Amino acid sequence: MRTGLSARIFEEIRTAIINEIYPIGSKLPTERELAEQYGASRFAVREAMAMLSQEGFVETLPQSGTYVKDFYSDGTLDTLVQTLRIRRVIERQTLISLLKFRATVETNAAAEAALRINSKDIAYLTANLQRKRENLDNIAALTECDYDFHYKIVSVSGNIISKLVFQSFKPIYSFFTEFYYSLPGVPQASLELNLKLLEALKQGDKESSFKAMEAILHFGERKIFESIDDREELIVIRRVNSGE
Repeated sequence: MRTGLSARIFEEIRTAIINEIYPIGSKLPTERELAEQYGASRFAVREAMAMLSQEGFVETLPQSGTYVKDFYSDGTLDTLVQTLRIRRVIERQTLISLLKFRATVETNAAAEAALRINSKDIAYLTANLQRKRENLDNIAALTECDYDFHYKIVSVSGNIISKLVFQSFKPIYSFFTEFYYSLPGVPQASLELNLKLLEALKQGDKESSFKAMEAILHFGERKIFESIDDREELIVIRRVNSGE
């Protein structure tokens, strides 16, 4: 965790950028102006600008100044996580890309896992779904169970790159899963779909496992898009149980 004055300046300007106080393409105040605004040295401001640049929020052009980048398109996964946490918005195309990523990685992982799964793995997944069954009204527990269930399948598939990418994807995954489980009827329906996948994995049936995972992901995609405004390119994800 960043600490100190440079970190505070970074966090405040980052939040202002995400909340469009400094819109994409706009020029930030000069180093001197920011130093005066925050009662800081120019070195502290320079450090904060370096942090913002490293995380994809700004770029500094020689003899011109520092400008806000299109961080929705040009940022990193961490940039996206920060944006979601602060403003709870995501571009429609980014959301579609995330869902396509899951569809590609997880359906193939399920198919491969069916050929590799052992009794210990099955016991783990069975216990996971039992915990899920016991917590159908607990969004935090459901979110945790969901990630662990899918991560286990990706791990069993044996693809180390998919496993590493899935780990880095966890903050975004959890953000949307929390929202997903707040939707009416989702917890029970999701459990039933998970149980079908577990049965296919137990049978070592590659094709059925692929299709069962595909059904899980298609259901999730449908429920999410049913709950958002299909006219908006920038999608606002309401807070769980907030009524937004």
